[in-house]
This record gives sequence, structure tokens and C-alpha cells, in this order.
Amino acid sequence: MPISERGRRCAAVILAAVAGIGVVAGATAGGDGATARAAANVTITARDFFWSPDAVEIQVGDTVTWTNAQGFHNVLLGDSRLNQPGFPTDAAWNPPPQMTFTTPGSYTFVCEVHPGMTGTVTVAGGEPTPTPTPTATPVVPPPGSGAPDSAAPTMSALTVSGSEGRARVRLTVSERATVNVRFVNGDDIRLLRSEVEQGTWTLERALANGRYSYELWAVDAWGNRSSTEFGEVRIRG
Repeated sequence: MPISERGRRCAAVILAAVAGIGVVAGATAGGDGATARAAANVTITARDFFWSPDAVEIQVGDTVTWTNAQGFHNVLLGDSRLNQPGFPTDAAWNPPPQMTFTTPGSYTFVCEVHPGMTGTVTVAGGEPTPTPTPTATPVVPPPGSGAPDSAAPTMSALTVSGSEGRARVRLTVSERATVNVRFVNGDDIRLLRSEVEQGTWTLERALANGRYSYELWAVDAWGNRSSTEFGEVRIRG
């Protein structure tokens, strides 16, 4: 039986609709039928003397953000210092440093204040993201005018004593730096931090009575860290 003009028009409309659906599906799926993956943001947190997590696996185009939950840290990624050393509330961590990775490979990062505090970012080749994220070029905040300083500060004439419920640290520092002392008595951990100029200083920290082990170091404005001094001190009231 012959097909009417109206029937032919209905068939044409149906075929066009089916073709349109196919075009939309192809645009969504891509050439291999997979939906394009959105870029991810992974967070790594500094906690006391370790990174959490200390190893992450990401795809090209993903971003890693480093945060600081406690302690005096910074992030050195390869040869790029992403921020200066600081405590969580310092400007060095606000906003937190981050990096978008555009090249596959394995990248090591470290806290310059604690050389044993290292981590790894492994970047695998990934698909192009729907909206490419620009790669941020790490900028080192200049601590002052002049050429970068690569020499670590030195400490001399160091004495640590305890009396009247306080620890007293006396030392001479070769340049402007932040002096850090970590006192440990079992599970009791206390920190002393003070920014000093070149010269001789006496620093104090209130502590409960007891015997404490301590580690002491200095970090200059460029992140160069001195050698660490270890010892014990007894605090009496």
C-alpha cells in the first residue's frame, strides 16, 4: 500500500531526532566512549614532623594543595620553594601553597626545616580536562633585598638551663633567624619559637617541673636551616 505524504514526513522527523541523539551522545562520550575526567584537587597536610599522606598519585591537570595543621614547616618541590617556613597561622600558609601538574613523572617535596620530612607526588598521563587549569608558576616571596642567601645560620655559646619553672636558652646567632626549640618530656611536647636579629639572646619558656630532652635549630629568612643541637634540661620550681 502506498505511503501517504503525511507518513513520509513523520518518518523523516523520527530519523532526524534519532540522528540528533547520536550526535549528542558522541559529544558527551568522546571518541573512545569515555566521559572527560574533571581535574581533581588533592590536599597534603603537614602534621608535626610528617606529611599526611606522604605519597599521592594523581593525573595530569590535577592540583596538589599543601596545608599545615601543626608545626613550623614549608614546602620545597624539587628546586622550587613554594612558601617560606612558618606556623599554621603565619602568612606563609595563608593562602596555602599549591601546584598544578602538567607533566607526568615523580616529584619529591620536602620541608626544609625538617629534612627527613619528605613526600612524593606521582603524576600519570591523563585525558585533557574539560576546562584546563592554568599552571601556577611558583614564586618565592623575597625575604628582603639583595641576592638569595644559601648559607645556613650558625649558633654558638649555647647554654640551656632551668629554674623557677622556666627554661632559659642563651645563644649567639650569626644572622637574623627564627630560633626553634622543641622540649619533650614523655608525651608532653612544648615549643619555643622566637625571631631574633644577629647577636646574643636569652630566650625563655615556662615548663612544668621535670626532665626534658630538647632539640634546637635556627632557620633564616631564606629557609636555610642550621645544624640541630640536642641536650637535656631539668626544670625545678
